Amino acid sequence: MPQLIHDRQELLDYLCQRAQSSSPHPRLGELLVNAGQLDAQQLQLALEEQQQRPNSGKLGQILLQRNLVERTQLAQALIQQLDIARVNLDDFDVDTAALELVPEDLARVHRVMPLLVEHERLVVATPTPSNHELLHLLGFVTGKQVEAILAKGDEVERAICQYYGAVSAFDLPEFETQEPELSLHRIKLLAEDKPTVRFVDSLLDDAIARRASDIHIRPGAKESVVLLRIDGVLDEIRRIKTSNLPAIVSRIKIVGGMNIAERRLPQDGRHLVRLGERTVDLRLSIMPTVHGESVVIRILDTQQSMKTLEQIGFNDQDAQRFRELISHNQGILLVTGPTGSGKSTTLYAALNDIRQSGVNVITVEDPVEYQIDGIRQIQVKPQIGYTFARALRHILRHDPDVIMVGEIRDHETALMATESALTGHLVLSTLHTNSAATTVTRLLEIGIAPYLLNASLLGVLAQRLVRRNCPHCLVEEEVSDAVRASLGLHEHERFYVGKGCSQCHGKGLQGRMAAYELLQVTPALRALIQADSSAQAIEQQAVSDGMRPLTQSALALARQRLIPLAEVYRVRLE
Repeated sequence: MPQLIHDRQELLDYLCQRAQSSSPHPRLGELLVNAGQLDAQQLQLALEEQQQRPNSGKLGQILLQRNLVERTQLAQALIQQLDIARVNLDDFDVDTAALELVPEDLARVHRVMPLLVEHERLVVATPTPSNHELLHLLGFVTGKQVEAILAKGDEVERAICQYYGAVSAFDLPEFETQEPELSLHRIKLLAEDKPTVRFVDSLLDDAIARRASDIHIRPGAKESVVLLRIDGVLDEIRRIKTSNLPAIVSRIKIVGGMNIAERRLPQDGRHLVRLGERTVDLRLSIMPTVHGESVVIRILDTQQSMKTLEQIGFNDQDAQRFRELISHNQGILLVTGPTGSGKSTTLYAALNDIRQSGVNVITVEDPVEYQIDGIRQIQVKPQIGYTFARALRHILRHDPDVIMVGEIRDHETALMATESALTGHLVLSTLHTNSAATTVTRLLEIGIAPYLLNASLLGVLAQRLVRRNCPHCLVEEEVSDAVRASLGLHEHERFYVGKGCSQCHGKGLQGRMAAYELLQVTPALRALIQADSSAQAIEQQAVSDGMRPLTQSALALARQRLIPLAEVYRVRLE
């Protein structure tokens, strides 16, 4: 394990020890062989090639070119060979002189955090300290001799947001004008002002690095508040003077391709951000209020790593039941819940399982939140009349086996989805209902004939996202008598919550998972799907058939100390 460094003095001592050390470094090939990542014969062949072809490069390059090792394995071996220490950036006090040497855009693109400057030496932290090209680039830009030490990728991103983001917040110009109607020329000048451009770019980079789902800019009489929605919770990150708001909003309008002169009507826009190999889709919405224009930016990482059902929060038994449902070659499966309950993530996990079986999958979505290789994904455009229902008509002529409809919003879409399920297609979709049982009655209320629903519906998954406890700072949770009574809990039962630590930035919570109820349409339940069906009767039958209600699912997570009881109370169903 590499040495862990917490402060500047420890870092200086480490650098001094490394400079004075005379012991030879272990051989790279031997490290890979000992770790079981390369066999001796492969190593011998690579060494022979290096000797016979002096221009073939270093051993590591030859191994990569021959696909004998993975890049991550080689990087770990190089770190071990060079005895590179790791720094804990959450504790480290960064030298401001080092920050001034490395431009913010370079730090963000290459994920490198400057730590300190000592004479002609610059020390940086990065997840790839063995990347010689990066070190040469930093040396060229800064004019210093660069040494790199190891840091976790998420710590580097947080440190960049903390130190560079804080600088940008105070660089905004002081616009004192409160003109009711700014000229178009004045608006353009404000939007193109360099500090304003830097502020908006920094805000977007900060939100993406923190894995926020939304950015909010709320105007006020004297100050405007900037908030990020992280793990479903809005967190205030800074305040700006309202006199700066027109410049910032105008810049956001330019980024989103909107009309900067229009400040009386709501506007929507879109912008793509490319960060290395990642593409992040920004959906921008601007709405006028009494104190100025309010901004909400939805952040969609279109190439996020796909999650499995188990990673979402399914237990083994329910994951198996869900996979049985999506193994059918026809029928309709619905995932329900309010906005932000993770419905799309669950459907994409299902698609990721389905696509491996060699079927033709087509999706119609608004918007396309993830991009998946091997699946044709269609973006609806209601403004030109290209709705879910219209897209479905054309999809059926494209010979699909599986269809995912982003959302059932009206009778026409519901009817087409149901009829598609009856004609030899597996249809996956979402619906805004509270529970699994009420989904059945809602479809009947929309106007779907009971005989169609009876013959096509396979199952309904109702889910919510609950915030996970930070596992590093668990303490006993104080639970009121009213909450215990509401959930039917014994007074001596104990629950736990995160207190807050450096690992969770003092919040006590870290990430989210799903609490859910999975209704399978059994023959007994199918018999209840009639025009006058009640949600209560359907739920009672589903529970008899093995469905665990959503509240009990969340309560089971709290008993495992995975979530606080407060989260169970928040998402409970009556």
